[in-house]
Order: sequence, then structure tokens, then C-alpha cells
Amino acid sequence: MRKKKGFTLIELLVVLSIIAVIVGFLFPAIKKVKEQARKARASAMIEAIGMALHAYRADWGIFGPSESELNADGTLYKMLTTTKYNGPYMELRNQDLNINGSNKRIADPWGGIYSVYTDIDGGSNNVPPNNKHSFDISCTLPDGTTLNNWD
Repeated sequence: MRKKKGFTLIELLVVLSIIAVIVGFLFPAIKKVKEQARKARASAMIEAIGMALHAYRADWGIFGPSESELNADGTLYKMLTTTKYNGPYMELRNQDLNINGSNKRIADPWGGIYSVYTDIDGGSNNVPPNNKHSFDISCTLPDGTTLNNWD
């Protein structure tokens, strides 16, 4: 009698269960690394927006048209992508945007938007007193903590 070549069902189930256990251990580690990468991306974007605001101020003489939240209604996107003077001050990809109708807002890695306030008169309540800049840029993480430009 000749033996057939191949794997038995038991052997295949053992291999699949070993793979499942390995994936079970790796998944939380991968998720943690992915979250750290999102935080790093958000911090880099906050810094990039700040540098773009400084470049905008160098050309226009102000950090923004008002002390209201610039990113809520698309004002920030219009400011930083204008082609007047030395603009655009920041290049954004579609994945960096949260588009709501005609409003284009700069999005954080979790799908929310960055909050951006400027201090145009030197005493805004929206910009914390310990912030060395004349603007406040922040985003809220899924766990409720806040990343900002002045920590």
C-alpha cells in the first residue's frame, strides 16, 4: 500500500492555531506602534501649521483675520494655501483635509480637526498665557488628552 503525500486535518489545525496565537500577541503591539505614529504625525503637523502661520505673518503682518477658531470654517485652509505674496505657505494632501461642503479644514490623524486660535491684539483669552507663540494649535486624541504647540 502506497502512502499519500499531504497534511492531515489535525496538522493543519495545529498550524492555524499557532498562527492565531502569534497574531494575538502581535496585534496589540502593532496597534500601540500605530497610535504612537499618529501622535508623532499630529505633533509634526502642529509644528508645520505653526511654521506656516509664521511665514503668513511675515508676509501679511498678522497671524490671522480674527481670534475666532480659524480651522472650523475653512479660513485656515484659505490662508495657508493662498497664492498671493509668497504663498502657498503649506501644501496639503486630500488625506490631510476634512472636507465639509465648500469648507476645507486641516484634519488630524484621527479624523477630527486641529483647533487654531490666533491672538491678534496681544490679549486673547483663547491663547493660553504660558504659550510663547501668538497662536494656539491643538488636537484632541481619542483618549481625551490634548496635543498642542505650547507643551
